[in-house]
Amino acid sequence: MSAVVDELDRRLTPWREELGTDWDAYRNHVRRVLAFCDELHAISFRAPHSPVPSTTEEYLTAAAFHDLGIWSAHTFDYLPPSVELAQRWLHEQDRVDLRTLVTEMISDHHKVRRAASPASPVEVFRRADTMDVSFGLVRFGVPRHRYSTIVKQLPDNGFHRRLVDLTIRRTREHPTSPLPMFKW
Repeated sequence: MSAVVDELDRRLTPWREELGTDWDAYRNHVRRVLAFCDELHAISFRAPHSPVPSTTEEYLTAAAFHDLGIWSAHTFDYLPPSVELAQRWLHEQDRVDLRTLVTEMISDHHKVRRAASPASPVEVFRRADTMDVSFGLVRFGVPRHRYSTIVKQLPDNGFHRRLVDLTIRRTREHPTSPLPMFKW
């Protein structure tokens, strides 16, 4: 897991100042999402030889940047700036081959309905983020004890409280569009 943490930190550290007091909260959210991707992968119908999501460029990049637009662009309408950050990263790493996939993973991670087939990276990522944001109320087959173990290892550190604060602020400022990141 330390290699995964190192890779995440390589992507996130340039944004540490921008994240400010939310650094630990966001970093642990990203790590929980990746851990939930791994759990979903383990119970899916994928071949046992396929790589664990948290070790792949597409998952690491989508996870690191998926909500970062909140802080980088100072907006709760953060999907476009988050996608832009991820695309820039992929370009700098000479991995433009993953541009479409990572864009879909970020753009559809708040889709209310299924985004793709259950084993698709887009859907695995959407489900993993949903698990975290819903406090495990929705687990997509991941056992409660596995969810609880991950949450204990990677505490919230105020991440959900920050989301509530941002939602309240957005609702006051844009009452007709309180949650612009959600899609049907």
